[in-house]
Amino acid sequence: MREKLGRYGVRTKVSEKQFAILKRLTHEQSPKFEVISQAGTLPRQPRQEPVSEINSPRAPLLRTSRRRNPFPLGNPLRPRNPFRSRNPFRPRYPFRSVSGAGRDSLLIVIGCILVVGLIASFFGGNVGNIQTPSEPSTVTNVPSPTSKGRANFTITDGDTIRLNNGTRVRLVGFNTPEKFEPMCSNEAKLGNRASERLRELVGHAASTNVSLVACSCKPGTQGTKKCNYGRSCGKLEVDGRDVGQILISEGLAVPIVCGATGCPPTPRPWCG
Repeated sequence: MREKLGRYGVRTKVSEKQFAILKRLTHEQSPKFEVISQAGTLPRQPRQEPVSEINSPRAPLLRTSRRRNPFPLGNPLRPRNPFRSRNPFRPRYPFRSVSGAGRDSLLIVIGCILVVGLIASFFGGNVGNIQTPSEPSTVTNVPSPTSKGRANFTITDGDTIRLNNGTRVRLVGFNTPEKFEPMCSNEAKLGNRASERLRELVGHAASTNVSLVACSCKPGTQGTKKCNYGRSCGKLEVDGRDVGQILISEGLAVPIVCGATGCPPTPRPWCG
């Protein structure tokens, strides 16, 4: 019986006779033993799993945080959803996919293009405006007998005309008195007379010829305000004669000879 007690402990099954003997031996100080008669053995109950507090129906609902994926990159083989709308307020970064060295090279190329464009716009404005004496532009007018004296230009003053396309032409080789900003009354009188005389020469001529030549200005200033006040330069002939020589011979103009890149001070001897 000792071995049986040592093996099963308080759950040792004994008969009533054995229990009475044990009770007498221990003087009622022994632990309580379960008395189970050999005849009436209780049916064995099925084992039930303990219900934890978390899985209990009355347990409060606990919200657990969702674990983040440590590898947020998506599957590169997975096609992009075409119906997925993009946030319009999200900024775009066009140079994000470019590496550091590639981005620096791209910025250098863009900078070089901008510099070349600025240089071309600065120096290219005067390209094509320079006219060489070897290739002068000629505007010829041969009036018919019924429209004698009609020309394709108008006269501004004694040494300046304006073509029908709006080009102002300063006649070279001579200078007439100023009629718009005279220095004295005598110059104003002679200036008006020179303009009228030029109209007479053109009006009575059988043919007129205007030849555009290069102005005597500094290189790079042709066609700008720094060169002859933005005017072109040319010569006017009536019936094959230069109008400057005619006005000089009549005392309504003085000769002036310019160099390749400049002219001497304008002579104005009419005010004494």
